[in-house]
Amino acid sequence: MDNNNIKLNLPFDESNGSKVAYDYSANRADGAVDGATFVPGKNGNAISFHDSGTCEVAKNVLGNINGEWTISTLAKGLSIETGSPKQMVWVLNFGGVDDTLEVPIDVSPDLWISLAVTKKGNSYKFYANGSLVKNVVRSSGTLRGISLNQDAYGGEDGLGCLDDFKIYDVELSQDELMTEQNEGSTIEYTIDGVNIKNAFGVCVSNSEGVISKPKLKTPTSMSWDNYHGEVVDLYHKFYEPREITLSCFLKASSKNDFITRLVEFEQLFDKPGTQRLMISVHPIKPLVYEIYNKNEIAVKKTWNERLMVGTFDLKLTEPEPVKRVLKHIRVSDATKDCTITLTSNKNVNIYWGDGESDLDVSGTKKTVTHTYKDNGDYFIIVAGCVDEIKDFATNAIIVWNKL
Repeated sequence: MDNNNIKLNLPFDESNGSKVAYDYSANRADGAVDGATFVPGKNGNAISFHDSGTCEVAKNVLGNINGEWTISTLAKGLSIETGSPKQMVWVLNFGGVDDTLEVPIDVSPDLWISLAVTKKGNSYKFYANGSLVKNVVRSSGTLRGISLNQDAYGGEDGLGCLDDFKIYDVELSQDELMTEQNEGSTIEYTIDGVNIKNAFGVCVSNSEGVISKPKLKTPTSMSWDNYHGEVVDLYHKFYEPREITLSCFLKASSKNDFITRLVEFEQLFDKPGTQRLMISVHPIKPLVYEIYNKNEIAVKKTWNERLMVGTFDLKLTEPEPVKRVLKHIRVSDATKDCTITLTSNKNVNIYWGDGESDLDVSGTKKTVTHTYKDNGDYFIIVAGCVDEIKDFATNAIIVWNKL
């Protein structure tokens, strides 16, 4: 199984009030949200359904429902006085009169549960929190539809939350489902797309500044000798560059290996322009920065004939600390172009995530288009006074509206 097998990926991490639920798969089958809300979930945000709220995906992402597939999601029923749901029920409709398969799964109100159902041939497997609940082999019948329902709570509509809803075009094994559930538990650090642990043996034990609010620039102020205190302009707040410190250690099998790894790592910062630092704290919403290194990399070590270990603090500067982060997925020539249209009186810089950039972009409904040469996932940074941008539109996914 690889990313090409994911046909729908709805993490539901949008801010409340959003009318779209972004699909992070290559299909980009975004869901239209009507009446549902976004609330704190199991991983980031989740979508909450009250009564008639919906999230509708118009595109047929699976193709053949009678082929091989997996559906997985995190689900939570909400508690109410009139009768809280005590079961989630998978219902498979095989098209005949009363020809359905129902698989109930016990749940507790207000507690998240991981649910999955897989199909391969005539075999259907149902999972809860990674454990196989039921395996059904159908000798006849053509599958027409599938739904996840709640037992009655006093109304006709759903009352609960979904998070990390995915559809695959393959049957995932039990081990693969467990791996998917634990996705994002390991934090990875990359610089210009290079995983520094895998490539150089550099591990990060601690970080500072990555989510801290940068220091406020000294605001304009006035002081009079016959008044107490001062008058400060706090209506125009601007920030100093972000300072990031990564506490690192490097392990190598010999002195020569240690020197080689360290030198190659340090050369990452010799390239012209800024470097792209990405910290994968979340499967689909990483922290992304355009940074440079202006400080010495002072390594503390003791020479050893065998195992070599050195420690150092990597101090990085993000010169443009306020930004909007987007994601564009190129899967073919049909999706090679990413377009951004905005209105801004101030210049903003756009870093496209492939080493290219458009600087000093401003104007009324200014449109900028970037063409990606290779297939892949690209995180785009729009840096500047993003709060002052108007009429922002893009065919990319908005990952962080402001970071």
